[in-house]
Amino acid sequence: MKVQLLTDYYPPFLDQFYKKHPEFYSLSYSAMLELLLKQYFADTGAAYFHLKKQGQEADVMVVNCEPLQKRWAEENGLSYSENSWEKEIAFAQIKSFRPDVFYIESVFKYFGDFIRQIKPYCKMVVSWISTPFKEGLAFNDIDLILSSTPKFVENFRKKGIPSEYMLPAFDVRVLKEIQNPQPKIYPFTFVGGLGSAHVNRRQALEFLVKHSDIKIWGYGYRINYPRRSWAYFRHLIFPENGSLLKHYEGELWGLAMYEVLQASLVTFNIHEALLEGHVGNMRMFEASGVGTLLLNDHGHNLSALFEPGKEIETYKNLDEALEKITYYKIHPEKAVEMGLKAQERTLKHYNYDVFISNLSDYIKKYLP
Repeated sequence: MKVQLLTDYYPPFLDQFYKKHPEFYSLSYSAMLELLLKQYFADTGAAYFHLKKQGQEADVMVVNCEPLQKRWAEENGLSYSENSWEKEIAFAQIKSFRPDVFYIESVFKYFGDFIRQIKPYCKMVVSWISTPFKEGLAFNDIDLILSSTPKFVENFRKKGIPSEYMLPAFDVRVLKEIQNPQPKIYPFTFVGGLGSAHVNRRQALEFLVKHSDIKIWGYGYRINYPRRSWAYFRHLIFPENGSLLKHYEGELWGLAMYEVLQASLVTFNIHEALLEGHVGNMRMFEASGVGTLLLNDHGHNLSALFEPGKEIETYKNLDEALEKITYYKIHPEKAVEMGLKAQERTLKHYNYDVFISNLSDYIKKYLP
């Protein structure tokens, strides 16, 4: 089976990557892709590696990585317009590879017209969607939608779109790439972005920075307004996210993110309202995968994923969360013990070999 994956990477990560690796621009396409995937950013690279590990023919496109994509065009003699190079090159890659399965993450600007255009060159289109999306987004040309958000699965099925519930996974290769194990130098952390969709997250963090010594890493906390604009001067006097920025340590990507997670005694997690009481976001498996105790909001499906009080700690409100973090700072050995027990479960049940096996089963179920 031939599987081709499409994703894009956060521009701030790419900017940081370009600065760190100036040699990137002189490499061949295959060497560029290899170097980029070695950063262990996002999960598409893990899926790509483990598809090939299980004997599938696989290809991955990071469609907004301009130097990478234009190198592919150069090596394949492709002419393109500077105004639309991103989709033109991606389309040419799909026509060249002709996958059985075209797998697209939540890159919504490629939904609709683009998917309709590539349909003749693949047998099946599969998408992973677990993030909020705007009304009116085109789904009709997608043959299977996977999601870790049960409500999404339910709603897609009501629209007549095949959909299956599937959890994220942890890439066990990370443990060989970071310092493992390492001292727990951060008592309490949160690692994750902050955007308009993160209502629960913002409220929780604003509470925690007032009442704890939490350290925060991620993107979206600093807002850069155009100089000499009214918003710029207002921001100088009344900075947005001001309380959060006092605890903010900067952006983290890929392996650096895993390093901080593993160096955390306890790390905080909270899900948004769209999950309607379900839990199972990527952070649960990133944190448990590196052996760190997760302080997780209580969800009615949590006990099916981890054993509360033994592998993972939970809270039903933020006052309880504070009580729990205080306890584990006094008893760090118990936090370490629980984190390692959660890691055992994640490495056994939530790894990418399991993820790809589940993905393959669903593809076989729906493949025409």
